[in-house]
Amino acid sequence: MKCGFYFKLGRKMKGEDGYVTVRIPRQLADEIDEIIRSGTLGYRSRAEMVNEALRLRIELLRFNNSMRPNMPQKKEDK
Repeated sequence: MKCGFYFKLGRKMKGEDGYVTVRIPRQLADEIDEIIRSGTLGYRSRAEMVNEALRLRIELLRFNNSMRPNMPQKKEDK
């Protein structure tokens, strides 16, 4: 049986919710909670930490794959 927690990720957009739900394993959520409780890295919530982790990972993937034409580039904010 899979365990997980749901997180709403994303930035709120005009006129729509702008969030999606993802599941992560309980063990990973527990590790995130430990980091938040420690207070050493400044995260106040799971969502805050997960959002930053995903942004950084996507940034790294784009950087490492910048020469590959199939990797979508960041959409410019309007």
